[in-house]
Amino acid sequence: MKQVDIKSIVIPNKPRSGNYPVGSTVVGSGSGGNTTIVNQGGVDLATLRQQFLSKKSDDTASGVINFLKGIKIASELIKSVLKENSEGEITDEAIMSALRVIKEIEDNNEKLKKIFLRKDQEDQTNYLLKLLGGIISPFLESPNFVTGMMGAGMRIAQEENGDSVGWFDRLYVRKKAEFQMLSIMETELAGASFMFNASGARATITKVERIDAVPFYYADGSAKYYSDGSRAYVQPSAHGAVYRCYFLANDGEKAIENRFRVGNLVRSQSFNIKSGVYENVSNHYWWRLVTAVGDNWIEVSVNHCDEGSDIPKEGDVVVQLGDISDTDFQSAIVLSAYGDGAPSLIFYQGINSYSLSGKDIVTIGYDRVKKEGYFNVYGRAYIGNREQTNYLSLSDGKLVGRFSELMLSSGKSVVEVAKDEISLELEDTGINVKDRTVTVHADNFFVTNTSGEPIAVFTTDKNGRPIVKAEYIDVDNLKVKHLDGAEGSLERGSIGGFELANGRIGSEATASGGGGSLSIYSDMIRVGGTSSYVLIGKNVVPATASGFTAAGRIINNQTNTYGGYGFDVANYGLFIEVSGGTKNYGLKSNAPLMATAFIGTKIGRLNITGSTYKIDFSQNNIFFIYASSAYNVTLPDESQVASMFGMSSLPSDFGLMLVFRCLAGSKNVTLAGIYDQNGSVQSYTLAVGDSIILLVAKVPYFGYFLINYTS
Repeated sequence: MKQVDIKSIVIPNKPRSGNYPVGSTVVGSGSGGNTTIVNQGGVDLATLRQQFLSKKSDDTASGVINFLKGIKIASELIKSVLKENSEGEITDEAIMSALRVIKEIEDNNEKLKKIFLRKDQEDQTNYLLKLLGGIISPFLESPNFVTGMMGAGMRIAQEENGDSVGWFDRLYVRKKAEFQMLSIMETELAGASFMFNASGARATITKVERIDAVPFYYADGSAKYYSDGSRAYVQPSAHGAVYRCYFLANDGEKAIENRFRVGNLVRSQSFNIKSGVYENVSNHYWWRLVTAVGDNWIEVSVNHCDEGSDIPKEGDVVVQLGDISDTDFQSAIVLSAYGDGAPSLIFYQGINSYSLSGKDIVTIGYDRVKKEGYFNVYGRAYIGNREQTNYLSLSDGKLVGRFSELMLSSGKSVVEVAKDEISLELEDTGINVKDRTVTVHADNFFVTNTSGEPIAVFTTDKNGRPIVKAEYIDVDNLKVKHLDGAEGSLERGSIGGFELANGRIGSEATASGGGGSLSIYSDMIRVGGTSSYVLIGKNVVPATASGFTAAGRIINNQTNTYGGYGFDVANYGLFIEVSGGTKNYGLKSNAPLMATAFIGTKIGRLNITGSTYKIDFSQNNIFFIYASSAYNVTLPDESQVASMFGMSSLPSDFGLMLVFRCLAGSKNVTLAGIYDQNGSVQSYTLAVGDSIILLVAKVPYFGYFLINYTS
C-alpha cells in the first residue's frame, strides 16, 4: 500500500467524529507519525479541559464559581444561600449555612419551650395534662402540700424502704377496703404528733345536744311573748343552729379552765375501730366555729364548719386550731415523729379558715424519697453572726449575703475560679474576657444607655491613638501627661488660659485682695479686675486688717467721674434688682446692717376712700396720706403686722419706725389707739401738712408709740 502524508485537513461544520470539535484543525507531523487536534486559536483540547468544566462527566473546579441566577441540583433550582444573619426569605429555592441552621434550631427551641414540656429539667404547665398511657414516678404531690397529720394537700410517694405512702384529707372507698394493719391516731396535744395551739384549749366531750332556737329576752331581762301568749324564739347564733358540747368542769382534783373563746375554730379527729372486717365505717372528723362558751360547755356552729364535718359526739377530743378574726389565736406548732416527713416541725400562722394550705411559715422535715432533710422559711430569714460580717439574709424578696469565703463543689473558692478559670471569648463579636482583662476587637466600641442611645464611644484618632468620646467624664482622680483640645494644645499647668497651681485655679490673688480676673482656691473665690472685684470665702478680710472677719467682700474703686448727664455719676458696691414676687426684698439679715447712712428713695401712699384701706409696712415706712372724707383710722394689729413680714407672730424685740404726712387737698385723718409719752392711749388728727412719727414695737407690749407729732 502506498503511504500518504496528511499535512492539514479542516474539519467540516458537522464533524464525522465526536472526537473533533467543530472548527478544529488536525495537524500531522509530516512523517506519518502523530497528529494533533487544535482549535482555530491554536489551543489544544487538554488545555481546554483544564479551563472549563465538563458537563458529561465528574469534574472539579479549583476556583470560586459565582452563579448569578442560581444553580440546579437534581433539576431543583437553588437561588440563594442564607447565612447566619441574612434577612432573606426562607423558601424552597434557598439553602442555609451550618451556622444559620444552628441559629434556626436555637430560635425554634425557645418557641418549642412554650409548647412542649422539658424532660431534661424541671418544667410546668397551667393546662390539664392527660397521661392516658399511665405514669411512673417515685412521688406525686400537689403544689400546696404540707406534710404531717395537721398538714394540707395531697402526696403519694415511695419511701426509702420501698413502702408506698399516701397522704389525703379524705379517702372514699366505694366497695371494700382491706387493711393488713390499721394504725389509728387522734388529733390532740399528745401522741406521736404533738400540737401546740395558741390557747392551750383542749377538752373531752361528755354530752352533746343540738339547739335550734332559744327564748328571746329584752334588754331588761324580760321574756318576749306573742299576742297568742306563746314565747318568742330566735336562732342561738348568727349562723343558725348550734351543738352544745359539755365537758367536765374538774377532773376530780382541780378545776379545769375553759380556754375556748368565741370565734375559735375547734377540731376533732379520731378513728375508733378495731382490727377486723367492717362495713360503712369511716374516721370521725369535724372542724367548726365556736359561737358561745360557758363554764363547762361550748357551742359550735351547725352550718359554719369544714365541708364534710361530722356531728360532735360524746368522747370526742376537741382542740382549738385557728380563729376567724383574732390573730392571737391563729397560730399553731406541730412536732411529729411519725409519718411522712418525720421527724418534722411545722409552724403555722394565719389560720382563719378550715384549711392549712399556705399557712405554714416555717417547716423542718425529712424527705424520704430524696433521702434528705429540708428547711423551708416563707418570709424573712437570717443566718449568720450578730455583727453581720458573715451572713445570708432574705428580706423583702431580696437575697443578700456576705461571705468571707464561698466554696464551690470543686473545692475551690469563687474568688479562685474568677481569677484563674473564668474566661469568655465571643469570636464574632470581638469580645474576649480572660485573666481579668477584657479585650474588644473593633474599630469603634459604643456604650449605650437603656434606651439604646450612645453615651460613650471608644475609637482611635487619625494617628491611630486610642481615644474616648463622651458628653463629660466624671472621675475622682484624673492624671494626664498631655491634653489635646479641638483648637490647640492644652499644656501642662493651664487649661484654656486658666493657670493651674497647687490648690488654685486661675491667677494668683495677693494678700490685699488684688489679682487677676478669676481665682479659685479651696476656701475662696475672687472674680473681677484690679480696681473692682468680689471676694467670697472663709475670710476675705485683708491680712493688714484685724479684729473682725468677713465671708464676702466687694471692692469698687473704678474711676467714674463723667458728669455729662447733669448729675453726679455714682459707683455702687452692690446693685440689686428684684421683681416677680408677691413681695420683693433687696436684702435680708438676722443681724444689724452697719453703714454710714441708709437712704430711702421711695414713699408709700395711703389713700383712704371708704371704710377700708390697704397698707404694707414691709414695703414702705414713710407714707403720704390722702382721704376723700374725714376718717378715723385704726392701725393694723399685731397679727396683721406679723403677716406683712411673712411671720405668724412678731418677735419680742420687734421695732419699726413709721412716718405719716397728710397731703394737700386731703380731709382730716384721725389715727386712733396711739400711746403718748405718758403711756396713755390717744388719738391724733392729721390735717393738711401735719405729720406724725410712730414707733411700732412689742416692748413692753405691742402698740404704736408716739415719737413726734407736728400739727
